[in-house]
Amino acid sequence: MKVKILIINAHSSRNKGDAGIILSMIDSMKRNIPNCQIRIKTRFPDVDKTAYNAPVSEAVHNINVGDHTSKFEKLKLAWGMYKILKKNNGKPAVADPDYEWADVVVSCGGGFLLTHGFSVMTVQHLVQLKIAFDYQKPVIIYSQSIGPLYNKVIAQWTKEILDKVDKIFVREKISEKLLQEMNVQAPIEVVPDSAFSMDLVQSDFVDEVVDFIKKESNGPLVGITVRDWKFPEVNDSDFHRKKYIKSIQAAIQHLETKYGAKVLLMPQVLGPNAFNDDRNISREILNGMSNTKAQLIDIDFHPRELKYFYSKMDMFIGTRMHSNIFALSSGIPTVAINYEHKTRGIMELLDLKEYVIDISAITPEDLIAAADKCWNNRNRLRHHLEMRIPGVIFDAQLPAMYLKQLMKKQKKQLVNS
Repeated sequence: MKVKILIINAHSSRNKGDAGIILSMIDSMKRNIPNCQIRIKTRFPDVDKTAYNAPVSEAVHNINVGDHTSKFEKLKLAWGMYKILKKNNGKPAVADPDYEWADVVVSCGGGFLLTHGFSVMTVQHLVQLKIAFDYQKPVIIYSQSIGPLYNKVIAQWTKEILDKVDKIFVREKISEKLLQEMNVQAPIEVVPDSAFSMDLVQSDFVDEVVDFIKKESNGPLVGITVRDWKFPEVNDSDFHRKKYIKSIQAAIQHLETKYGAKVLLMPQVLGPNAFNDDRNISREILNGMSNTKAQLIDIDFHPRELKYFYSKMDMFIGTRMHSNIFALSSGIPTVAINYEHKTRGIMELLDLKEYVIDISAITPEDLIAAADKCWNNRNRLRHHLEMRIPGVIFDAQLPAMYLKQLMKKQKKQLVNS
């Protein structure tokens, strides 16, 4: 069955988690629909054009809202997109050959339909979905986290869009509950994050890196991912950021002292801007420590290589959610630092909620206690993951299986019409 699939709402392959989502979607789609053709619409086509084995083009009505964009400029952009959202005269609001080409439009997995205030970027993601309706294409929401939606205007626009899609797959029950409270009309199903199903690829280069590290240390390897965070839901963001950094530093020192661990800070996201480059806060953490042998792994790995690298760890502590998914799907005992509800929801899916710490409430003592608990229970956790992960990987492919059945139904209707 030849099916033309357009993936929209892609962010940037500089974020290895977002790239892992797209790669896992491609893996699952080609596994279930072997002859499918795939195209990708992304915000950063120049960056992403070599990241995927599929044609990449720019997102519809792509915009770049930076820190220095004025409120007036943001309102002007939002007004232009609002007119696209509301235009409904039987013709596409924006001409785009990729939408016209597609048999089905799939909104990629991730967590971009959320807002704490009025977010122009969230509206841009809604516009990409609206154009699919203009071209009368079936639309699937593929394993996403949705919310929080604190802005009432954007929440209403989101509901209006989601009411029209064919199926919504969310990756945790928190999103499902939010959609039910919003009275969204489309059918909803909870599935694991798509990235659980991304194929792992053995890497000689990773093996060389690990061998080199082990020559300098005989202790266990502990991987850590960190991220800068603005703490939007608390008042004193600077205080909480410093407490987060101190907690990571204390955990590193504890792991080195108590277990003789070699701690590796492993950037999961390298852009698209400095704030989202994990290497910057990683250096800040290490520069604030003395007498540590912890090391920053400043290498631009392919997501499949990165997952393989994480599989070499004895334990993992992750702030970046997809770093946790890469580690957990490889059977690595993991402590997750939750900065949005998606992380807690995914750990609860695996019955691992006791290994989650909220970033706003983190303390050195709590993080050390969680790390000790994870290390002491590592054998039981590995067995637990060995039993659970195969089923999770299968369930992560349910959206692709649904897509296959939807396309069969569409083709049958065309033949009978």
